Amino acid sequence: MEDVIVEYVDKENKECRYEVDDVTISALDLSRRGIATIRLESLKGLDNLRDLQLENNAISDVDLSPLARLPNLMNLSLFKNSLTSIELKHLANVVNLKELHLGSNNLAEIDLGPLSKCKYLTRLRLLGNRLTHLDLSPLASCKALASLEIENNQFRVLDISGLAGCTGLQQLNLMYNSLSHLNLSPLASCTNMKFLYLHHNELESVDLKPLENCLDIRILRLGGNRIRIIDLGSLAACTQLRRLDLAMNEISLLDLSPLAKAKKLTALDIAGNQLSAIDLTPLSKCKEIAELYLYSDHPQENNFKEINITPLFKCKQLEDVSIAKDTVIHAKANLEDSEEIPAALEELIHDRRIKWI
Repeated sequence: MEDVIVEYVDKENKECRYEVDDVTISALDLSRRGIATIRLESLKGLDNLRDLQLENNAISDVDLSPLARLPNLMNLSLFKNSLTSIELKHLANVVNLKELHLGSNNLAEIDLGPLSKCKYLTRLRLLGNRLTHLDLSPLASCKALASLEIENNQFRVLDISGLAGCTGLQQLNLMYNSLSHLNLSPLASCTNMKFLYLHHNELESVDLKPLENCLDIRILRLGGNRIRIIDLGSLAACTQLRRLDLAMNEISLLDLSPLAKAKKLTALDIAGNQLSAIDLTPLSKCKEIAELYLYSDHPQENNFKEINITPLFKCKQLEDVSIAKDTVIHAKANLEDSEEIPAALEELIHDRRIKWI
């Protein structure tokens, strides 16, 4: 069988040829070759190709139609190129497509409609573009979708109702956008959700009730928003929760009681809010917690005049706890000579920060 010659033009406008001497290959990596344009029809004959990497090039326009003739293609990456637009209609014929990576381009809009035909799509990455609007409804047909990454864009509003059909969704990343409101109701159907990243937006409130059905959620990040009031009650059902980030918001009251059931919680960050009091009692049930941030010297910070850390003596894995230097720390006197004191509290004892009562 004849070799396949891949033809492209580099960013210096030089005609280039890349020889594929084994036409049975399953992966082709053409990353970092300075490609400006590429004739994908020259891939004809690579019938076993599953993975096509075109990352870190200078591609500003690409015709994807030849990919429909690659029957086994599963992964396509155009990460870190110069795309300002892309037509996905021909991907409707790439029936085995599992992963599509279009992150770090200059896309201001994109029509996901053709992806409704990609029944095996498991991962879609559109991070780091200039998207302000995105119709997610075509993804309702992508029952296998496990990860949707659309962080670092310019969304102010986003309707995620199309995700209600993505019952296998495990990760949704919307961090570093400008969202002021987000209705999480569609996620009630995403019972396999594990990672939800909503930090660094402009959310003023968020209703966590839909997460009652997400029993396996591991990481929930809501830091860097404008949240004033948040009810953690729905998280009582999320017993697999590992990390909860509420830092850098405007929260003035917070009830941690629902976290008593988060037996596997390892990290909690509530620094950078407007809290003046906090009851840490529920955390005594969180035996695996290792990191607790109550203060981190943010421009706006909590103002705890005093705080009782007695419950934390039951958190034997606690390695790091941050409390402002001017906060008076209390703990029961009978704990001072405990046989096994968490490392983070040993440090507070060493620094004579604790006032025994």
